[in-house]
Amino acid sequence: MEIPVRPCAMLWLGLALTAAAAPVQEDIQHVREELGVNDFTAPSIELVFEELTALRPIPFDKVWRDMPDTTPQNRARLALAAGGVIADGFLAVTAQRQSRIEPVGRTLLRLAKGLGVAEHVTKHSRSIMEKAVKEQWSDVKKELVRAQAEVETGMLHLKDEELAHLVALGGWLRGLEMTSGTVLESYSPEKARRLVQPELMDYFIERVATLNPNFRKTKLVEKLEANLKEVRAITTKPAETPIDIASVKRVRDLAREINRLIASGDE
Repeated sequence: MEIPVRPCAMLWLGLALTAAAAPVQEDIQHVREELGVNDFTAPSIELVFEELTALRPIPFDKVWRDMPDTTPQNRARLALAAGGVIADGFLAVTAQRQSRIEPVGRTLLRLAKGLGVAEHVTKHSRSIMEKAVKEQWSDVKKELVRAQAEVETGMLHLKDEELAHLVALGGWLRGLEMTSGTVLESYSPEKARRLVQPELMDYFIERVATLNPNFRKTKLVEKLEANLKEVRAITTKPAETPIDIASVKRVRDLAREINRLIASGDE
């Protein structure tokens, strides 16, 4: 018997859009329906904050990373990278590290420009940095949620739902590296169970299988698909069987490998 997915693992992007103060144009809802992006797709990266908050204290210096310094030319890789940077922002907010917020905001804006949606993100990027200086952490979190919603809005205007899914996937992958790394630092079977998200993993594996055929042939996607399936196998256990510390380390290493590949720009 598989361990049932926890409700918080299925926080959908609709929650993020509801939380956003800036209204989304009415036609976006119609575009979402046409492209199959709705409240049951494109999970919100906000779930990273939920997981990190539940696992505190966070070994910040061990799970933080320097911001990617390259701008991928491939738009799919750009979307994955943008999602990862939003997740980095949630890590900085959880740890209340003001000095790490500015690099997040600037990197997010650079990636958004590469995606052609800078106009949707600029105000949120600026606000993220301004509110972090004032240590208004709740507001910084809200701006990060809005940033994902605005990136998705930009993708939907361009009628590219595939990229909206990849932003969510990039955030989840970086979040998996953070949470598994945190569990590894203070292991317990109860904490390790937070890594069990079979329905969410199945969702992302299905999305990867439907990517553009040319992109699927790249080293990045081949490794992404293989690593996701291995994580799914590791974390799919009978309810009475704990995920041991060696398995947690393997999950962390698999997530770290793919995140480094996304950031490197290597095809």
